[in-house]
Amino acid sequence: MAAGRKRKTSKRSLKAYFGEFWENQRDRHLVILGMLTVLTFALMLWALAFFTIFASNAQQEANSWANLTAVTWVGVLLAFVLLLFVIPEFFHYLGIRNSLVDMLETDSRAEMQKNKKELDEAAELLAGAWPARIEAKRVELGLRREMPEGMELPANEGNELFGGWLNTKYSRLAQRFPDSNIFKDPGINKLILFSSLTGLVLFVYNATIGLARETVSSPRNMSVDLTSIMNGGEYNATWAPHLDLVGGILIAIFAVILFMTGPASTDEDDSKSDSIQEEE
Repeated sequence: MAAGRKRKTSKRSLKAYFGEFWENQRDRHLVILGMLTVLTFALMLWALAFFTIFASNAQQEANSWANLTAVTWVGVLLAFVLLLFVIPEFFHYLGIRNSLVDMLETDSRAEMQKNKKELDEAAELLAGAWPARIEAKRVELGLRREMPEGMELPANEGNELFGGWLNTKYSRLAQRFPDSNIFKDPGINKLILFSSLTGLVLFVYNATIGLARETVSSPRNMSVDLTSIMNGGEYNATWAPHLDLVGGILIAIFAVILFMTGPASTDEDDSKSDSIQEEE
């Protein structure tokens, strides 16, 4: 009985420890969930590439990737778990964050007062700098005289180019497909950005340095030939550097997608540039 109570106590203490740890990271919840979401898609992409390209096949009974089969299956199971539990939570947080951004863009005092409850709940959930941003907006609109004591609006950090790229709500994709609201979501844009960047780096690395080996003990200096694989060729790799047709097309596609995630120029930007040119 005493041993059973001790085990229950240890389980409760362990659960309380992780609960407290997670609560202390409240301002990082969205970032952590976003990283886990990217990890999920990375594991899925790796599994797809592994079982279609790198795994042993009928023409090659064993290769240098064969020892990664078990690890890949573990990654698939992990991705499945994350897909069920983490990704829905990530999109929940992301939706609240985007709603909060939209509400803070208003210049209406009545609108701010109307959304007071939603703003406070969102700030409590996201924590971090969001409470200060909300209070700063209230000060800006004259809903309060000054910021609460001990609360300061954090300075804008980071490079303007990359910060604007990561947080843009009007990317070139959104400009190209104006009727699709999904591309106006900064979180979705980040996901597309990092996925396309990962694919671009992977295929460029394969074409220039190589991902495959001639033998198990050889260095990775052979490029996987996707064109040969699709045509059912005898060899599925050749000496690097080598750029096959399918690999080149995929590199171009990923590069274009990456470019399209960048912020689009608006009419306001064009008018500013025109006015600067006129002044010169």
